[in-house]
Amino acid sequence: MQDSGPTPTTPTDRRRWARRHLQPGGWIAVLVPVAVTAALILWAPMPVRAVRDITFDSYQRLSPRPYDPTLPVRIVDIDDESLARLGQWPWPRARLAAIVDRLRAAGAAAVAFDILLSEPERTNGPDGDERLAEAVASAPVIMSLSLTNAPGETPLAPKAGFATAGDDPLKFVPRFSGVIPSLPLFTEPAAGLGALNWVPDRDLVVRRVPTLMALGDALVPGLASEALRVAQGASTILVRASNASGETAFGRPTGIAAVRIGEVTIATEADGALRIHYAGTRDERRLPAWRLLDGSADTAALSGAIVLVGTSAAALADVRATPLEAAVPGVDIHAEFLEHVLSGARLMRPDYAPGVEVAGLLALSALTVALALRVRPLVSAPAFLGLVAAVGAASWLAFSRAAMLIDPVWPLAGTAASFASAIAIALRRTEAERRWIRQAFARYLSPEVVAVLSREPGRLALGGETRPITVLFADIRGFTSRAERLDARDVVAFLNTVHTPLTDEVMRHGGTIDKFLGDGLMAFWNAPLDVPDHVAKALAAALAMQAAIGRLAPALAQEGLPPLAVGIGIHTGPACVGNLGSLHRFDYSAVGDTVNAAARIEQASKIYGEPILASGAVVAAAPAFGFLLVDEVRLRGRGEATRLYTLVCGPDQRDAGFDDFRRQHDCAIEAAIGRRPSARELLDEVSRNSRGADRAPLYAFHRARLAENESVSKG
Repeated sequence: MQDSGPTPTTPTDRRRWARRHLQPGGWIAVLVPVAVTAALILWAPMPVRAVRDITFDSYQRLSPRPYDPTLPVRIVDIDDESLARLGQWPWPRARLAAIVDRLRAAGAAAVAFDILLSEPERTNGPDGDERLAEAVASAPVIMSLSLTNAPGETPLAPKAGFATAGDDPLKFVPRFSGVIPSLPLFTEPAAGLGALNWVPDRDLVVRRVPTLMALGDALVPGLASEALRVAQGASTILVRASNASGETAFGRPTGIAAVRIGEVTIATEADGALRIHYAGTRDERRLPAWRLLDGSADTAALSGAIVLVGTSAAALADVRATPLEAAVPGVDIHAEFLEHVLSGARLMRPDYAPGVEVAGLLALSALTVALALRVRPLVSAPAFLGLVAAVGAASWLAFSRAAMLIDPVWPLAGTAASFASAIAIALRRTEAERRWIRQAFARYLSPEVVAVLSREPGRLALGGETRPITVLFADIRGFTSRAERLDARDVVAFLNTVHTPLTDEVMRHGGTIDKFLGDGLMAFWNAPLDVPDHVAKALAAALAMQAAIGRLAPALAQEGLPPLAVGIGIHTGPACVGNLGSLHRFDYSAVGDTVNAAARIEQASKIYGEPILASGAVVAAAPAFGFLLVDEVRLRGRGEATRLYTLVCGPDQRDAGFDDFRRQHDCAIEAAIGRRPSARELLDEVSRNSRGADRAPLYAFHRARLAENESVSKG
């Protein structure tokens, strides 16, 4: 990819420059997953519903409905042991009549047969059927029927009356065209008729149970709904649909809102189905049929209860799957329906749930895309995971606290897709920024610093910022005399030879080369990256630079010239650093009083004959290094006096002998600075110290200044 135009120099320019280097269609990659996922949520095709159902089933398994044994719902179970004791199915109708008689005697409020008796008894003749018909007529019995989609319509006279409010419920409930009823001998005297039909989901799991169904143009209650009506002695079922009073849907037919049976109001989904919050199979709700018939059962719990007569026998294969269990007897689902209603439980997927999910998708996608484009992936990725956890927790709380089913999976799936696209865009933009940083700063930053900046471009403030830095100036001593003896090409070669090791040491110690000033250079520390020990780094670099010059000097020695030497000045303090210049040509540099002071200190090193001079601020910031006091002067451009020190050694080279010498030396220099009478004697004394030999030019300078001051005083 070819770069075009000037190199950007401000954050805005960098962002524009980076955007120009993105592949076209990047934003489409972010928006398309959101749009597609929103359409899937609203349309809800089978794969979307499948994933949604798995999520909601998991919630039920994590928090099933607590079972309440005091609820008046029981099952007379024709189980395997009952078949073993009393004979295989079908049982004589007289035995079923005996079950009804015993339940009536126990005070059952309703007896619902989860058994379709659509054929006459063949073994014992009509007497058995008549015996059962008499029992049905004497008790509140609900007989079952099975709705089918066989061609043609079978007339049926329901026992329940229906009243409707709002739109016609026949538009919304499951519709069938045929029916297989129990024998008229049983249905005519029965107190109620209820449909056995389930409407399982595509995976055959029964999550919802219809309260009502339609046979042609007639409403038919489900078996559990009819049992609830008969138990309360109600004659009519009230159906409240859209556009009824309190159910305004702006004229649109949106479905059934609630079904009222006696004193119980059942909030339903749009097709009139109740989504059951399952408690799971419980032995407490079962009474084996054989124990009821032989009189050994405790029937106290049957008084006032809705009793379902059904079977759990494996041979009869009345088995269904629920969100909690892979195989349960069908009669248990009717019991769960009744327990759910009578306990006041609610479990709804509200009509507005898709809208909430789409709104969540849009909000989450906007937030995560903003994170991806503005924050580093190492930060945005954990933030995204935190959002995932928060959305999952919100969905769980909606289920556990408000009994509402809000799907977190598809909104998060769409968000994840848009987030991944945004991350890809951000990575491309970051790479563009890194490429710009490498191009712009490789000229004067160490490779390590460039690598850090390319990984973390936000740490580079373009345009200038004020921050504490340590500035180092270095200058080759006697360069003019050397240059006079060399032609132009040799001068350049000489400078390159000297500057290379000096530059290497600056960069090795984490410094930034600001510029080369003919035979000198300027470097600074703590910009553009934070360097907590920047003063110590600069001092270590200065010592290493002097050592490098010492190794280089023999090869560059010239007859008639003193050995190669470099003077260094160091100061620390606040300065303005950044890209300084024009839009089209700039340098990353530092300006301010700290820079000027460092330059003046380097110039002063020539006067005192000391290779490395540092300010008092440097000494205060790095007391572990070995310093000796040099003088106190007023640097040009600064109002107050500045104390100058010579850097002698690093922290690992200081010893007790040095500290003793430093105290003696500093005492003598302090006396010379203060022009005390003892100054000359103290200078002579420290000069005789073996460690003072290297400071001879400094001591000579102070003696000369003392003598000059004395002559001025006498004159």
